[in-house]
Amino acid sequence: MTKITFLQKFKMSTITTFRWFLALTFFMYGGAKIYPGQFSTGDFTFDSTKDSAMQLAWHFFGYSDTYNLFIACGEITAALLLLIPRTATLGNIIYLPIIVNITIIDYCFNIPALGISSLLTCMSVSLLLFEYSKLKMIFISHPLGNKDLIQSTKNKKQVTLN
Repeated sequence: MTKITFLQKFKMSTITTFRWFLALTFFMYGGAKIYPGQFSTGDFTFDSTKDSAMQLAWHFFGYSDTYNLFIACGEITAALLLLIPRTATLGNIIYLPIIVNITIIDYCFNIPALGISSLLTCMSVSLLLFEYSKLKMIFISHPLGNKDLIQSTKNKKQVTLN
């Protein structure tokens, strides 16, 4: 029986904590987009001298219920996949582009959630780095690219001249 070292326990608990934190955060944000609605709705007239960039962004994103549902479904799907150990890496691959997009929007429109979205982005990237060897096998190392693994099954016939 192999003994698990402190560093292995720390790595495993860090991965689990990050996965659960990312998933719970996206469950909250995804749920907020569905009901009662995270973004502003209704009539809106933007006055650039009085209104903030965040107000413009919130009304823009709140304009379409379909868009809100699309984003909510993406967030909730990523969160569900993160909670299941076998699908956690796929969940994080889905999670990362969503949270990077949110972070860029927060930065560009001066949305106060920039701190949490930056933290979530760093956590998502960290999880992918923890899974580097698995991702390398899937995306970089291709067994068909290694000629030593491919064996020819053709029979070679010798031709003799008389």
